[in-house]
Amino acid sequence: MLLELVINFSILFTFVIFSYWLYESLEPYQDSFIELQPWIVGLVAGLTGLLLMGTAVHYQNDIISDGRFISILLSGLLGGPIAIALSSLIIGVFRIYVFGLSETSIFGGLNILVIGGVIALISIKKPITFRNIYFYFTYIVFQVCIVFYILSDTKINGLQNVIQTALFYIVSFYITLLVLKSIRNQFIRMRETEKMAETDYLTGLPNNRRFQQIIDDLLSNNVPFSLILIDIDSFKKVNKTYGHPVGDEILQQIGTQLKNYVKTINAEAARISGEEFYIVCKEAAPAYGIHYANLIQSQIAKTPLVVSTGHVIPITVSIGICSYPDNGNTSKELAFSADKAIMQATARGSNQLVHFNQLNN
Repeated sequence: MLLELVINFSILFTFVIFSYWLYESLEPYQDSFIELQPWIVGLVAGLTGLLLMGTAVHYQNDIISDGRFISILLSGLLGGPIAIALSSLIIGVFRIYVFGLSETSIFGGLNILVIGGVIALISIKKPITFRNIYFYFTYIVFQVCIVFYILSDTKINGLQNVIQTALFYIVSFYITLLVLKSIRNQFIRMRETEKMAETDYLTGLPNNRRFQQIIDDLLSNNVPFSLILIDIDSFKKVNKTYGHPVGDEILQQIGTQLKNYVKTINAEAARISGEEFYIVCKEAAPAYGIHYANLIQSQIAKTPLVVSTGHVIPITVSIGICSYPDNGNTSKELAFSADKAIMQATARGSNQLVHFNQLNN
């Protein structure tokens, strides 16, 4: 019996850990199949449950013990109520018919359907998380133990079945969950590291590396866009007058303004160096690029920045704009066009805006 329990746990552990690792690995691509995710998770959990029942420990009176309920519960962690309902339906129907239609098999199958239904309904309002999963698990163990005791042919056998099943469930669940948490924490740290490598430490905006990836993606998909290069006027004078800490506050506040602004349009902002920022406006022809740039330039000029020293510092920006595919076909060509445009803007004085197309006029 001990060997059967070890084999059953090994199957449960292997399928759950591999499925969760795959789930986390595909996280960046989940938006493309987000609607199918609960169904896929539920199907995988259901098939895992069938395999677990095939290697279950058999007690007297056709009672079987395995890790199928843990598979159902963990499916809710990844796929929500739909995954729970689907996996419990697959496993419950299988339990009723496959091992021979008997009072025990019917009672056991209905128990699976009831447990799955209750958890699915509750998880609609209280989604299963790593924090509250213990409450759901306690309910499962309690109900399964009651059913096992009722189905046992004697009180002694019933008590023995309950103790063995409860111990198996507790050990299997906590070991599996412990490893799942470890995997989750590893992925969290990995994503945080990746985000730090692509995020400007001061403003929280994407840095030049990440922005280059954004531009390359747009170019590879041949998506038209306008590129807005923003430079803070007289920023060196601000640093010299008020100090670099105040200069950093200015950069942070400008970054916040840009971050909020791009949420209102189909665009992304980044800090590429020093006092220079980029905004890429997707699906924006040159006229739209100029329009969006005018709005952000006006907003910054009308919003004097209050810093920690109590000073109110008026800030203006110079802007150079270029557009794809009009002003370049590669990121280097577009960066060159934006630089040429902003050079002309700064040459005209403060708070100026120039599109590369205007250089030929």
